[in-house]
Amino acid sequence: MFGTSSSKQEKESSIKLVRGCPCYKVFGDEKLCVNDDSVLEIDAIEIDPSIFSFHYDKDSMEEERASDGNVCYASIYINYLDNKVYCISQGWVLRIHRQDVPGKDLEDAMQFLSTKEISSSAEICSECLYKFILTLGDTFAGALTEKEKTDEVKRYVDKFSLMIAVKHSQTDEMMEPIGTEDDIEKGVDHFQFLRNYLVQLLDQQNFWNRLSQELREEDAKEWIQNLVSMRERLARLEFQFYSQALQLRDIIEFNMLIKMLQYILKSSDEIIELNEAIHSEIRSDKFCQLTERDDRLDTLAGYAEKSRTIEHNFGNILQILTKL
Repeated sequence: MFGTSSSKQEKESSIKLVRGCPCYKVFGDEKLCVNDDSVLEIDAIEIDPSIFSFHYDKDSMEEERASDGNVCYASIYINYLDNKVYCISQGWVLRIHRQDVPGKDLEDAMQFLSTKEISSSAEICSECLYKFILTLGDTFAGALTEKEKTDEVKRYVDKFSLMIAVKHSQTDEMMEPIGTEDDIEKGVDHFQFLRNYLVQLLDQQNFWNRLSQELREEDAKEWIQNLVSMRERLARLEFQFYSQALQLRDIIEFNMLIKMLQYILKSSDEIIELNEAIHSEIRSDKFCQLTERDDRLDTLAGYAEKSRTIEHNFGNILQILTKL
């Protein structure tokens, strides 16, 4: 993950450790630090920041400074008390374009990128953090042109939607996994990669539609008919979300991009509300009792794991896109 909090109780901790650094750059065999708009050759030693998790404040973290001025751990930490970000190995405040990097902007980046695997390299994490801070962070809003910002936002939504699809295909009992995040990093054709997920969503719509018809013919109780209908609608909304994300690729004008993002935001909001309603029903006693008599509902009962994943990922989308 991008961040790991202190092993102390959260209320006692005033820092958050972060894997990667937006000022860490790799150019071929060269590894550079560009903090405060300088260019410094460094000896990078990628360290999992969790080894520092016994520290709980900035003063304690100062003990981890490297004795050599060129050593870089490619890891940083947020100090909540001053809303600044610090280099673990050198103790520097992180600065980009002559401005301090706010801890809040970095936390937003971590939340948006939190579907990435814990094994992601510091180089990948660093580039993602840097691009996110410049594109969506409030502090550096004027650092990119509208075209650059349009391209970056499209890239983020495109990639993030693929990450979500991968996670959901792995947690949905009705689906076959469509791949891994490593496949995305290798540069697969995004449309071809996502098509398998969209096809499975269509299959789900058909499955729930058939079951809904059966329940109506059996004159089943209204609440279970509504629950199955909600599950069908959720599959439709997911399909709509990914279709909208794919349409972003053809947009080149920033204002049109914002308009499309509003539609994506609306779809995400509806998905979260519907997901919450479904999750509440499948945890109820009346549903549990009904599944004991009707094995057609076993698939719906197994939705709980995907429900938690949807809540997390689409919650992130809502928080990030509302910043735009």
